[in-house]
Amino acid sequence: MSDDSRHGQQARLWISWLVVAALLGYGVAQTLVTAAKLFTN
Repeated sequence: MSDDSRHGQQARLWISWLVVAALLGYGVAQTLVTAAKLFTN
């Protein structure tokens, strides 16, 4: 019982970290694209 709830918490933790990592990666990619456009123009 407690093991199941702990596994559920760990799964939610992983999902939240994946979402944060995806958003950070997207932000970095957007920044690089914008910087590339500025420097090439």
